[in-house]
Amino acid sequence: MENEALAKRAVELCKQRGADEADALVMRKRENALQVFYRDSTLAAASDTTRITLRVFSNHKGAIISGRGTSEQTLEAMVAQAVAFAEQSSRDKFLGLAEDAQMGRLQDDLGIYDQALADLSLADMEETASRLQAMVVARDSRVGSLSSATFQAQTHEVTLCTSQGYCQTYKTTMGTLGTNAVLDNSFTEFGAEAANGDSGKLVGGANLSSRTLGGLNPDRLADLTVQKLAARAGAKPAGSGWFPVVFAPTASRSLAAILLQFCSGPVAMYAEGSYLGKLGEQICSPNFTLVDDPLKPGGLKTAPFDHEGVAPRRKVIIEKGVFNEYLLNAYYGRVLERNSTGNAITTDDIRLGVAPSNAYIEAGSATPESLLADVRQGFYVTKLTSRTMHVGANFTQAATGMWIENGKLTHAVRAAIISMPLKEMFKNIAGCGNDLEHDAALAAPTLLVGKMNLAPLA
Repeated sequence: MENEALAKRAVELCKQRGADEADALVMRKRENALQVFYRDSTLAAASDTTRITLRVFSNHKGAIISGRGTSEQTLEAMVAQAVAFAEQSSRDKFLGLAEDAQMGRLQDDLGIYDQALADLSLADMEETASRLQAMVVARDSRVGSLSSATFQAQTHEVTLCTSQGYCQTYKTTMGTLGTNAVLDNSFTEFGAEAANGDSGKLVGGANLSSRTLGGLNPDRLADLTVQKLAARAGAKPAGSGWFPVVFAPTASRSLAAILLQFCSGPVAMYAEGSYLGKLGEQICSPNFTLVDDPLKPGGLKTAPFDHEGVAPRRKVIIEKGVFNEYLLNAYYGRVLERNSTGNAITTDDIRLGVAPSNAYIEAGSATPESLLADVRQGFYVTKLTSRTMHVGANFTQAATGMWIENGKLTHAVRAAIISMPLKEMFKNIAGCGNDLEHDAALAAPTLLVGKMNLAPLA
């Protein structure tokens, strides 16, 4: 069955089984993936899968179930199981579908589907990946031939149908180029032995994603890969004590991710407001504004409706440091006596999850160079390396980057721990760069925090 017929049939079966309400989210994904190793070895794969997620509600009880398959027999088994689970669940007055008045879709061309990317052949993908891999090797003699490149091309078709009569579909494409390379840390790019005597190999890479084929730039990705590896060569231990910390855009994104966690409905429901503060309170520096924009044309998380069928809208979550708005789905909106913000995402929880779309920290007026210029000694963080960004009262993360001396980047810094009470860190953002690039689902400019505690790991 096609997506829409499958979703409608699933909802019909739920109603026949006695559900008061039901919805069915059908996601079909077609993917071609390819990896080129060492110029002469290639692995390729193609897949076409359909996943359906059912939610059923009866008398303020509910259940959610997901599975693969499109046959009538598969649907009947899933529906029977979901209805049985719902009967055994506990009542929750906030459970249910999104309100009719909030449901809808954006009608504009959102730039999220590219036929050229959808039609791309494996042969064309291999040519691009091979060219990318050769570019990385050619840019720095220390890389040698120990590199690989990947290319993934995905097409999604998403359909949501509900027992209220809502039934909508959209299609997206997504291309991702990735690299992985090994750089010899024993020698400089000119072939001389490194002055600090460090030895060994540095392993790393980069990736670039776009909704369109034209948005995938192998030259840019090759440059970024080599720059990231070269910046780690010849690393020395960090200083110890309290220093100014400058977060590069790649690291600033992680700070935005932390704030988005605290500004979401699930956290607010259990914490009686965000840990950082309540709506209307100053929780960050006045230099700081955080936006969630699901309307961005071609955005990696742009969609005409969320996983409950709510039409999205742009939200200023934090404006000049003031906490303005939560991210909500229908369930957490009811709990907090607010409307959904169109940020529902399917999980294995009947309440569904809450996730940002194209979120970003607004750019400031300062150049990255001017933020560095006034730092006599400090740490320029390029990456937070802790495996999880879950934080409590204190921000404590492992990080790598560069040492700042008299306003200039001097040498790479080995892994170090940066820490500070979370509330103080966000209120002490002393500067915001003008180098915001909307090239990721979560974007941020360079940020300067007045001082943080720094402890070397090695």
